[in-house]
Amino acid sequence: MSDSAAAAAAAGADDDDPVVAEYDVYITPDMEQQQLYVLQYLNRPPDLPFTKATDSQPTELRIKKQSGFIEVDVPIDIHQHYNRTAGVQWGEAMRKTKGFGQKAFGIASGFERTMPRSTNRPGANDGAPPAPIAPEDDDNMEEYVTNFDDANEKGHVLNTQTFGGQIMQDDGKGPSYMLGTFRDEQLHLTRLDGVVQLRTQFHHLDAAAQLEAVHRRREKEAQEGAKPAEPKAFLPTVKKTGGDTAAELTQSFMKSTNLETWNKLQYSDENSDVAFDTYNERLFLPDIAAAPKLHSSQTNSSFLDAISAPSSGKGGKKKTTSRRGADDLIDISDDSEEEEDAVEKQPVTL
Repeated sequence: MSDSAAAAAAAGADDDDPVVAEYDVYITPDMEQQQLYVLQYLNRPPDLPFTKATDSQPTELRIKKQSGFIEVDVPIDIHQHYNRTAGVQWGEAMRKTKGFGQKAFGIASGFERTMPRSTNRPGANDGAPPAPIAPEDDDNMEEYVTNFDDANEKGHVLNTQTFGGQIMQDDGKGPSYMLGTFRDEQLHLTRLDGVVQLRTQFHHLDAAAQLEAVHRRREKEAQEGAKPAEPKAFLPTVKKTGGDTAAELTQSFMKSTNLETWNKLQYSDENSDVAFDTYNERLFLPDIAAAPKLHSSQTNSSFLDAISAPSSGKGGKKKTTSRRGADDLIDISDDSEEEEDAVEKQPVTL
């Protein structure tokens, strides 16, 4: 090793954590009319984003604001490595269950199923709005598989994959996440309204199971006959509201989730003009010169008290650190070895 290389290595050894770059940090103001979420696709490789460039731009994004559920539909390549027969079966299950009123599946629906009523039940619709009717079974599966492209255009094929999750909002107890964007020597921070971890949803399997339940019910009614609606005596009772047990809270949440409707949002690709305009307007502080400076509300001594480990004094009160200056050095010594030596030298009498 040359003398210059040895000197450079010695200099690097003296400074294990050098300052690489410095940035001016700015915080953008909160905007009530806009919500900022980070969607994390846990089952998707980072080098294959859902974008127009990869032929996988999401076709629909919907949200249930109160319960916090979000679902994203992503197109599937149905012409490569695709089981057409299964795709038609699952597509028909989704189409038929949605046809008689099922608007959501799984936990986003509160695990509720919308079951159709039979038309031959006497008095089933008296004084009530007509219930959705299950579509009749068809024998066109083979035709749909044969004319696959035409069946896909008419909605008989499962051609989307759904990702879903629930918003993890800032409850004030955990960390507060911020999104950082760089511009020259500036770092702009924007507070996130929540993080969503999206996983693959198997709504087509839920729809197939629901359709099988409908078929079993119809077969049972065909064998035993539909039971007419009969008046039943009832005893009015007063139910306690506002239950605070875990079961009651869960039941109330599931019920409200099922009643809540989806709000569909407009999805823009990351390389679109709308995305770039929103990025520049939302994630950067527009007027840097007028930005107020942040001032700490703590002194050096109060900061030391806040980060120091709690220790009990008289009366169980926390001891506070002595008021030292910012440049005062604290001499910390370890007397454990001296104490051990003292213990070893003490005579022991039995």
